[in-house]
Amino acid sequence: MSAPAPAPAPSPAPEAVAVAGRAQQVFPAVLVLALALWITWVSFDVDDPVPYLFPRLVAVIMLALAAVAFVRAVTGGNQTGGGIDLRTLLNVLPGIGLMFLLVFVLADWLGFYTASTAVFLALYAFYDPAPHGAIGTWARRVAVTLGFMAVMYGLFALVLQVQTPRGLLL
Repeated sequence: MSAPAPAPAPSPAPEAVAVAGRAQQVFPAVLVLALALWITWVSFDVDDPVPYLFPRLVAVIMLALAAVAFVRAVTGGNQTGGGIDLRTLLNVLPGIGLMFLLVFVLADWLGFYTASTAVFLALYAFYDPAPHGAIGTWARRVAVTLGFMAVMYGLFALVLQVQTPRGLLL
């Protein structure tokens, strides 16, 4: 005769899950709202406002959406479950780190488009599951990166005439 199956582990009370889930929703909402406030402030705190019309528009829309997300997180309007798990967070952290490096260091030093190209290629290579030892996959990564950056340059520099940081290179 076999031993009885062990009893399943007790699940946490629904109230505890709701509080943990709410905290995991409010904390990122506060960070996004603070970032949106900072970006909006920076876009309006310039000497010549004409080149910053498009960034201002984007900043105000981002601020409005961040405020809505914050209110929904605080009031419990988001029904998204328990939040992000540690494994997913660790998968996303390198990308977030590269984006901070781009914004706060590389864009001013190398120039926006050169730095963005390097960071885009690094992110693509990091998250692409294709083998890193094959020349064909690197050719595809470089081609997609250059194509994407050409579209971004055409859109922002030529069509919208957005001024971006100039550095050592373009």
